[in-house]
Amino acid sequence: MLKESSRTPGLRWQLPLAMLVTVLFSYYDRMNISFALPMIAEDYGWTVEEVGKYGGMLMSVFYIGYGRANMLLSPLGEKFGPKKSLCIVIVLFSIFAALQAPFGMILTGLVAVRFLLGLSEGIHFPMLNIMVKNWFPVHERSRANGIWICGLFLSMISAPFVVVPITERFGWQAMFIAVGLAGMVISLPLVVKFLYNRPQDHPRITEEEMRFITRGMEKDEVHDLSFRQGLGILAKKKAYWVAVLGGIANNMVSFGLLNWLPIYFTQGRGLAFSDLSYATSIPYAFSIFGILLWAYLGDKTNQRALLAGIGFFGAAAGAYFAATSPTLPMVVALFALTIFIQISFAANEFAIIQRIVPRDMIGTGAGFYNGFCMLVGGGLGPVIVGSIVSATGSYTMGLISLTGICAFGGIVMIILGRLIKY
Repeated sequence: MLKESSRTPGLRWQLPLAMLVTVLFSYYDRMNISFALPMIAEDYGWTVEEVGKYGGMLMSVFYIGYGRANMLLSPLGEKFGPKKSLCIVIVLFSIFAALQAPFGMILTGLVAVRFLLGLSEGIHFPMLNIMVKNWFPVHERSRANGIWICGLFLSMISAPFVVVPITERFGWQAMFIAVGLAGMVISLPLVVKFLYNRPQDHPRITEEEMRFITRGMEKDEVHDLSFRQGLGILAKKKAYWVAVLGGIANNMVSFGLLNWLPIYFTQGRGLAFSDLSYATSIPYAFSIFGILLWAYLGDKTNQRALLAGIGFFGAAAGAYFAATSPTLPMVVALFALTIFIQISFAANEFAIIQRIVPRDMIGTGAGFYNGFCMLVGGGLGPVIVGSIVSATGSYTMGLISLTGICAFGGIVMIILGRLIKY
């Protein structure tokens, strides 16, 4: 294992911290519809069946736009460079998040803006993957990715305490505007100040840290690939497509839970809207500890895919018992355990992709992976849950449907672990 001198400043660790903030606000913008949905449904006068139908559509249309942008626009983002692309992305998704307010009372308008919001966020994660692959040695990548991915779970923890009070006091339309514009004001300066495309671009990096980063990079990669050559290499990588199946399963489970837990607690379990903050934030509070722990174990054991597979199997059992538990405190506790176990996938997901995909193709490779998985998994997960809720009139049955997907994901990741030994 490479050792770094205590004199090395480690400027590379500033990057994932700044990236964390951009993820935090991007997730506020994409998930605030879940907290606004009960009030939107009340304003529209929807029944439970209509909430399942239209709520699922509003959630899923985001991922349709998001997935397409990942796959189609990531090569363009690669061409412009990750820093410039991230600045453009932040401005756009902040504007479209705020536009949910004026278009909110027209269902077709809200659907269209949700699609554009997804489109604008599409290359966010691929550009972050380029940053990590360029800046971090192989043995540090789970931890580096784990830091910025924490922004996702920090948003889930803090969103109820940000979104719910604003929504209750000023209405859901004011909430969309406030949260959307805050993301641009806070995130953009951090990207400008702390993010650089490559270590050699940073004005204050030391030669010692440069040598440390360079020594820890892959030794078996092909460089200076044309776009067509890179696509040809990806198409032949069996491990890449197995990883895609795992990503689809993860997104179906993760976004099925993320989008339906708020309304499950309020309408399925009768929880008061004012109490939604603690019920939704407690399960995801464990995610922060979980993602850092699983990322550390991934880097130390070099068994990232195996750890992700174990997490899927544990989540299958946890989701079933959480959804069928008779008391609300037990439901919250079991969902916390479920998410803590399943987070082993997210902690190691992008380190696996960064290991499989050649450096010259990481933006495109990560973009297609993230986009396709989100388009299929993120699109189907909320719709599957919503369809079952609509068909059965039961939010519990909707969440139970995710257990079979967890088991499938576990099998896929065990197979991947045998293929890549990473």
